[in-house]
Amino acid sequence: MPPLVVVDPPSWQGAANARNLTALALRLAYRLHPHGAHHVGTSGALLMVAPCEGVLAGSVLRALCPRPIHVVANEAMDVALPHGAMVRSGDVPISGPFAVATQRTALAALADERAVAVVGAAVPVGYLVAATGVEVMPVVLFGAQGQVLTDPPRPRSRIDVYFAPPVAITVQGDPLRSATRAAVAEQVRQIVADAEHLAAQRSGR
Repeated sequence: MPPLVVVDPPSWQGAANARNLTALALRLAYRLHPHGAHHVGTSGALLMVAPCEGVLAGSVLRALCPRPIHVVANEAMDVALPHGAMVRSGDVPISGPFAVATQRTALAALADERAVAVVGAAVPVGYLVAATGVEVMPVVLFGAQGQVLTDPPRPRSRIDVYFAPPVAITVQGDPLRSATRAAVAEQVRQIVADAEHLAAQRSGR
């Protein structure tokens, strides 16, 4: 990871406007069932990690969160959605094979005490957590994918979203060192796996 370069955070107003519009549209198109959304809170830095690879994942999270969020795109979103539209909505497209600019923009949002949601596995979260010490919230989505990742689910499908309580991650070492980032990423992977297991038990899926 290159040394930190200061960049502007994504558009907060864009994220707020997109949240209002998305919430209305998705509630008309799907049966949305959030569980534990109150854990997101209304202020403070927070990193949500949602392993869902569907193109609708970011929009579903945005619609159900009690405050504006900045979505870091998964691969399906990055392919299917225009980057300009994502930026205007306060989201963060993938910037290249190592997503360096993507991570810097996400860091800027976290430094400004905002909520960032990383969906899918295209952008590594180890550096984001190691560099900020931000709490991590696993988010598990059921029913948010179509048969093809770039296709949305069928209209009127049920989508369940489980927001787990945020967890503080232990960071030991220099966040610029790959060993530190790998150790943090493994902690994140484990808490997300635990959240997926618990959500599956609760949902029966």
